[in-house]
Amino acid sequence: MIPVRKASRWQSVLHGVVALMLMPGGWGEYAQGSSVLLQVRPGAGDTIRVRLDQTVEMTGPTGLDGKQVAESGTLVLLATLAVESVDQEGATIVSVTDSLRVNSPPNSASSAVLAWAAIASNRAVRFRVAPNGAAYVPTGRGRSAPSAAVASHMPATLPSRAIAPGTSWNSVLQVPLASSVDPKGTATLVATFTFDSLSRSGELAFLSLRGRLTKADPDGAASTDSRSLVETSGIVEGQVMLDRRRGWITDARTTFSLLSLVTPADPTKPTVRVKMTISQWLRAM
Repeated sequence: MIPVRKASRWQSVLHGVVALMLMPGGWGEYAQGSSVLLQVRPGAGDTIRVRLDQTVEMTGPTGLDGKQVAESGTLVLLATLAVESVDQEGATIVSVTDSLRVNSPPNSASSAVLAWAAIASNRAVRFRVAPNGAAYVPTGRGRSAPSAAVASHMPATLPSRAIAPGTSWNSVLQVPLASSVDPKGTATLVATFTFDSLSRSGELAFLSLRGRLTKADPDGAASTDSRSLVETSGIVEGQVMLDRRRGWITDARTTFSLLSLVTPADPTKPTVRVKMTISQWLRAM
């Protein structure tokens, strides 16, 4: 859904869009080789309704029957994002969950991964979104899993300079990682981003992401504190569509393919391998 503003403001915006497309260098004049600035900059007063679909598929240790244990869970979350204020450093946004549906076996590993959704119901979350796309809860308010899931369309940062289609850049990021075997903390993502193409009008920018994610127990040795050592690695892939006129990422699809190795503190017990695929699709409605 297109961000909603007062009718008088939309009339002014529409007139400005038409004028821009008729001007040399406007959206209608962009060539695929032109350099453009990619930023997330919604307008103050905008209301953006979004939908998040998340699927978790897990394959765990071999069961008593000799077969691996496989399970899956799904989540659908609808939320309304209200742009409270805008400044040079970004926008302050309030997210309210409109509806939530979780479908996973009770007391399962996949339900544990989706457990963050329980605190999303009936709760407003205020967070900040920087022009480079980074979303975060202001200091002192605590981290919120719902805000991270709704606001962080992908674990990405946009470059501060104007770039042309075909340009790639690298980033090292810390991203939240929800896992039934290691539910806390963050993982390191070493990613390559590519500005794949620009629509003929220059209004829509298409980007892709591919990277490698790693996480290890911060203490580094399970035997010292009688805890299992959890090491997680995997591949992250994603595609993003940025609406430059609206100043918002209107479609983002990300897939995490992860492998966790759990080494028990008890040396007599074998290492457990857990494979997990998390797919997310966040889009403006």
